[in-house]
Amino acid sequence: MIQAAFNPLLAIFSVFIAVISSYTTLVLVERIFDGKRSRKMSWIISGTLVMGTGIFSMHFIAIIAFHVDSPMTYNVSLLFLSYLSALLSAFAAFYILYADPLTKAKIVLSGVMIGIGIILLHYIATFATHEPVQIQYQSIYFFLSIFISIVFSIISIVLFAKMKEGPHISNVNKGLVAIVLGLTISIMHFAGIKATHFPEQNHDHSLNNEIDTFTLGILLSCSTLIIMIIALFTAFHDYRALKKSKRLFNQIKESEERYRHLVELSPQPIVVHDGQEILFVNEICLKIIHATNKDELIGKSIIEFILPQYRAVVEDRIQKLQNGEQVKSMELQIMTFKASIIDVEIAGIGIRYDNKAAFQLVLRDITEQKKVKRELAEQKQRYRSLFEYNPDLVFSMNPQGHYTEFNSTVWDMLGYSKDDSLQMSYHDVVDSKYLDITNENFKKALEGKPQKYEIEIIAKNGERIPINVTNIPIIVEGMVSGVFGIAKDMSKEKAALKKIEELAYTDQLTGLPNRTWFYNYISEVVEKTKVHQQTIAILSIDFDNFKNVNDTLGHNIGDLFLRRVSERLIKCLRKHDKIARIGGDEFIIILEDVTEEEAIQLAKLILKVMNQTMNLFGHEIVVTLSIGISIHSDFKLDLESMIKQADLAMYLAKEQRKNNYQLFTKELNEKVTRRLKLERSLRKAIKQKELKLYYQPQVDIQTGKLLGIEALLRWNPSFGFVSPNEFIPIAEETGLIVQIGEWVMNEACRKIKQWEKHELLNVPISINVSVRQFRDSNFVRKVKEIISKEKINPKFLEIEITERVMFNVEESSESIKDLREFGIMVAIDDFGVGYSSLYLIANLDYDTLKIDKSLIDDLLNNERKMAILSAIIDATNNHKRIIIEGIETKEQVEVLKNFSVIGQGYFFSHPLPAKELELKVKQIGR
Repeated sequence: MIQAAFNPLLAIFSVFIAVISSYTTLVLVERIFDGKRSRKMSWIISGTLVMGTGIFSMHFIAIIAFHVDSPMTYNVSLLFLSYLSALLSAFAAFYILYADPLTKAKIVLSGVMIGIGIILLHYIATFATHEPVQIQYQSIYFFLSIFISIVFSIISIVLFAKMKEGPHISNVNKGLVAIVLGLTISIMHFAGIKATHFPEQNHDHSLNNEIDTFTLGILLSCSTLIIMIIALFTAFHDYRALKKSKRLFNQIKESEERYRHLVELSPQPIVVHDGQEILFVNEICLKIIHATNKDELIGKSIIEFILPQYRAVVEDRIQKLQNGEQVKSMELQIMTFKASIIDVEIAGIGIRYDNKAAFQLVLRDITEQKKVKRELAEQKQRYRSLFEYNPDLVFSMNPQGHYTEFNSTVWDMLGYSKDDSLQMSYHDVVDSKYLDITNENFKKALEGKPQKYEIEIIAKNGERIPINVTNIPIIVEGMVSGVFGIAKDMSKEKAALKKIEELAYTDQLTGLPNRTWFYNYISEVVEKTKVHQQTIAILSIDFDNFKNVNDTLGHNIGDLFLRRVSERLIKCLRKHDKIARIGGDEFIIILEDVTEEEAIQLAKLILKVMNQTMNLFGHEIVVTLSIGISIHSDFKLDLESMIKQADLAMYLAKEQRKNNYQLFTKELNEKVTRRLKLERSLRKAIKQKELKLYYQPQVDIQTGKLLGIEALLRWNPSFGFVSPNEFIPIAEETGLIVQIGEWVMNEACRKIKQWEKHELLNVPISINVSVRQFRDSNFVRKVKEIISKEKINPKFLEIEITERVMFNVEESSESIKDLREFGIMVAIDDFGVGYSSLYLIANLDYDTLKIDKSLIDDLLNNERKMAILSAIIDATNNHKRIIIEGIETKEQVEVLKNFSVIGQGYFFSHPLPAKELELKVKQIGR
């Protein structure tokens, strides 16, 4: 038998290990009981590892304590099995504690599992020795070891579970349980040793799968202590975090309890929802919604109770609350459980409920209030709508025709005081020639028949006012007690109709017939002359250099000039000749049943009369004009072609030497033929790649820095270069300008993309937009699509428009607003050319103002132009970019340096192809 050598210090240390491991295990297992914690499985595994390692370590330290002088060797496989049995039993015990619900049976079973684990570890580890082992199964110590292990393990777990029923287990309580469990393990071990007999045997240390007891004990002791320290450190920090979390949770819970108590006592209905479902309602809310208990409401969608017409608004308010925005109270209607509809006023705020984001609604039943209010409002509105708020004359009369009540419009219009009016009858205000019809209609109204008629009344100042009267019988208890009257003042309508007739056919400046009248009249003349086989002549008249009159003398004198020349033209005509002003300084004359010679003689007379000097406010003006004549007798041409022939003849007169007349001839027809050739070729220009963009720089006058580029269209077909002044009007008239303009925009955007990273050319490019292109209903959409396709920044594209584009200001303003909101810049081009330019810049939003070349021509010698230019710049320069066009001399540049403007013109550069521009801008930059 092996001679035992007992070491009390090691025995005590083994007990210490058992107690410490038990304490550590309890600390870890305590995490399991927290129902609001995550990672419970990690705590079970940690407790299992500590418990198993502690029991295992205690066993071998105790063995060393009893066999210090007799080193023992072990079988590694059995050692591992003994350790595994302790781990599995501990894991099973703790997992049982983890499973809900925790019953007494589960607590006892957990204790049994721990006891079995202790027993299995002890006896399997005992058999792991290479010593002959004899366990005395009939020994009292054997049964005592099993009893102690199981019973005291159960007691330890029961104590632990009972302590856990409180808020938390104190360290002292955990220590007491740990001592009980540690002593259980130790006593069981010592009892087991007493039940075990080790006979004497010579030791063979040659087996390579054996380890000696002392070495194993040291390793396990160190490992166990390290594991304990780490586990305790981790559990301590987790405990602090848990404690803090519980404190916050308790605070929230207490706050919610207070909240629930307050809202339950609230006299106002209160609902809490999460944006979808109802989470809470107070008792008063059940009454307003006609529910019997809260379960009927909680869990239901809040939207179910909202009438359909209010749901979109409510959903929008919920979205705003979810975004953290504040919303004002609102009135709406909700549906109750009895399918009745009630009016409520709702105020909502965001809150935290059950530690989640929610929304509190406070309701106020305003059903009765709304009902009374609606009834009062309806009654009041019926009365006030009939009298006070009616813009027409509203009055009531007794059966004798005396006024009994009326609105303020009556005395405002007639000029009588209220007291005077109440003493009058309709006989006092109706024009005498309308009294018979008024009396007749009044009698019919007294008979119960409503009447409607038109008359004239006389105001106190003698003014006659046309009115449309409606008489309605006042019936009370089946009897007519008087007559209501509603009279509409027709003065403005009649004046407007008259004005419309004048505007429709009369030029407001000169008093001559206008374009509309002309086209109606000439259509009638053509049809008439076809029947009578007569000849007609059309004279197209345009005054030479009229633009200079406006530019130099101002539009007021320009308007006076047009009135004077109109008077002279009328004096030249025969009795049956007709003249019309069709726009600007353009006039047209129609001669019926006339010969070519007579038409020429009239043209000569007009030139002679017009060439006489005209004095306008001290300014001597010599009037010159160009006249085009077309003669028609067979009427094979359509009306537009006939007028166009006269226009072409007039343009030929201007091209030759002005102040003369020209007949539409064969030579002129050749020009028409060229025009048709240009039109046909222009249709193919894009496909045949004959169009090209040239670019002209826009330079800061003061710094010389390049700030923009204008893209200018050029056409070079196979038969030679064509000036833009020649082909662009053709494109405008034929509608090709829309397609060409789209090509220009695509090309400009591609160039913006190409120069995106260029050192100097990364500036906005401006393009001209024609009238037809801008008025295309798809224009704005196409611009956006091109910009998106080329993936450019919209701020680098600028669209130039002229006053012709802005003919319809309201419609154009919407398109411009849409473009600018998208980021595209808008420029007003040729400012100073048209008579409506000032109106445009005062009423439109734009980014750039381009001042026409005419305002800087002779700028150095014309103080008036300098003053005008300075005023324009001062009025707009604080908010808009200003570009001066047509700069050609250094002197002009020096003068303009006094202003903060951008320059464009030949002085800086002619329009250039893209590659030449890239070289030119380097020179400009210097």
